[in-house]
Amino acid sequence: MKKNSVKLGAVCFAEYEGDYLDFLKLCYDQGLCWVEFKYENPVSGRERSAHTDKIKEKAGRLGLGLSVHTRFQGFNIGSLDDEERNDSLHAIVESLNFAHRVGVRYATVHAGALASEDYSKENYEESFNRSIAGLQSLQQAAAARNITLCVENGNGFVKSKLKHAIIPADLKRIRRLLADRIYFTLDMGHSTYFSTDPSYLVTELGITNVKLAHLHDNNGEEDSHRPLGEGVIQVDKIFRRYVEEGWSFPLSLELKSTEHLLESIDHARYLISAMGYEICQIP
Repeated sequence: MKKNSVKLGAVCFAEYEGDYLDFLKLCYDQGLCWVEFKYENPVSGRERSAHTDKIKEKAGRLGLGLSVHTRFQGFNIGSLDDEERNDSLHAIVESLNFAHRVGVRYATVHAGALASEDYSKENYEESFNRSIAGLQSLQQAAAARNITLCVENGNGFVKSKLKHAIIPADLKRIRRLLADRIYFTLDMGHSTYFSTDPSYLVTELGITNVKLAHLHDNNGEEDSHRPLGEGVIQVDKIFRRYVEEGWSFPLSLELKSTEHLLESIDHARYLISAMGYEICQIP
């Protein structure tokens, strides 16, 4: 990758109207070089989204890097309910099986949470310990499939859940408790909970510990996944630090509609060009 280039990608959102093969073509046509498949219905349930051999072959032929976001809607590995927790672990392992079949190196996972209504000091610690034990078993399952598991920082805007991976100290604690064998997916949009310039978190967590990143905008008060330029996030500072510090992980745009994704690509392309940088070129 050239010194002044940004590795820009996109997350295939659950609501995407096509399938995974269609999304690969969309990203290639837009000049992106990375795709993260969100393994969620309805897009994951579409017939051609299950054609893992074709997905793997097409991504390789187009020169697109791949990662997978494991299931999280309705799942919680930190749940105090045994059945819910076991179902959550099973769903994430199912995601890892898909990730293995399409040949990815990295997979994103959520660290679990405690429902706010269940809060007590004892319940919070129990939920956290369940999350750590779950992540440990998932990390082992990922390693057996030659996949590096990456914990995503959650957003702090939701008041109904006490998430276990929001603040940098908790993220670093999770990694330490897992003997430094788990890495990070840094969601820049979630990080506006702390700052409109969340780029500092890469240094905080360790540049080599961040393997994936998500990029979207919001108003600093909710996790709305708005197009770039429609919120408070200082995207130019993220791009500048990306180049100046030599980041190499992909920045994947994570929107909830094709229209908003295309708007964000245009905005990112404009900013990157205006700063004298370029989007990474597919080989």
